[in-house]
Amino acid sequence: MRTEVDPELLPTTLLQLYRIKEGELLSALVHLGTRLDLWSALDAHGPCTSHALADATGLRERWVREWLHGVSAANLVQHDEGHFAVQPEVAQVLANESHPSYMAGVFGPPLTHAEIERTEEAFRSGVGMTWDDHGDHACHMQAAMGAAGQEAYLVPEIVAALDGALDRLHRGGRVVDVGCGAGVAACTLAAAFPGCEVIGIDPSRRAIEAARHRATDAGLVNVTFQEGTFEALRALTPVDFLLTLDVLHDLPQPAAAIARARACLADDGYWLVADIRGRGDLEANRRIPVLPFMYAMSVFYCLSSSLSEPGGAGLGTLGLHRTVLEELTTAAGFAPVTVHDFDFDPTNRYYELRPA
Repeated sequence: MRTEVDPELLPTTLLQLYRIKEGELLSALVHLGTRLDLWSALDAHGPCTSHALADATGLRERWVREWLHGVSAANLVQHDEGHFAVQPEVAQVLANESHPSYMAGVFGPPLTHAEIERTEEAFRSGVGMTWDDHGDHACHMQAAMGAAGQEAYLVPEIVAALDGALDRLHRGGRVVDVGCGAGVAACTLAAAFPGCEVIGIDPSRRAIEAARHRATDAGLVNVTFQEGTFEALRALTPVDFLLTLDVLHDLPQPAAAIARARACLADDGYWLVADIRGRGDLEANRRIPVLPFMYAMSVFYCLSSSLSEPGGAGLGTLGLHRTVLEELTTAAGFAPVTVHDFDFDPTNRYYELRPA
């Protein structure tokens, strides 16, 4: 490791740090574009001038113009002689809510001072924040990170890959989504399998409220939502199909949750687990293209959640790699995992778990 300053690398280091700050502010610009419907309006009316876009959105032209200059400087928007048009690929992911890659909600409001201060305290006390502690914006961001993909792929691709699962669900049964968040997956399953009783469970009051609104808006009568944790499964035994998407690495006590999952699952039931494609350690993880993002998410959200109780496991965003999961599930009485990798989801790996 180097210990001496290299004068030739100092300008590069400064630029790298400014790029990091640039990302923070550009994320806020992207978020403003979503809140103000600028992405969808630009997609619908472009190529157009800043005056035309301001007229279409009812916003002040001078502010719209500066926003356009900022996102154009980031190559998210094209510019030609005073006319602006969103890049076609950007339109798919920021303006088209039905596209599987839609991710506008990921660019939620920036972290608040309260969240920074609470995380600073966690470094001293060792105890982090739950997802609910972050507030409504984190609930919506969490849902948005996987909503479009779940709606597009959960049933026809992911569930279909589990041996016999589609036939089982078409016959009916009890489906439980633990850590359901805002209810995207639960509502998707309820719509696809009207003969099933679908139950969503999440410890976040905010998430459950959002999930109930989602179900009501969709007119679904076979799905309900309740506040709770894996302990709520005690009252729901047996479960025919259990779902846990990007949850286990957030839990303070994942081993206890996995044992509770095994106890509730019917002898011929399924447990579908999705979790991040961690590779075991920092150097192995360097192959992940967005690794800094993953570790930053961990500090503020996932690690914080998994240490939100004294003595928490502290897995964090990248902590539940395949080896760890296999050790925990084997100890709880599950058969060896069946691993499913899908090209459409470069972030998650999917695990099919059946009772031993």
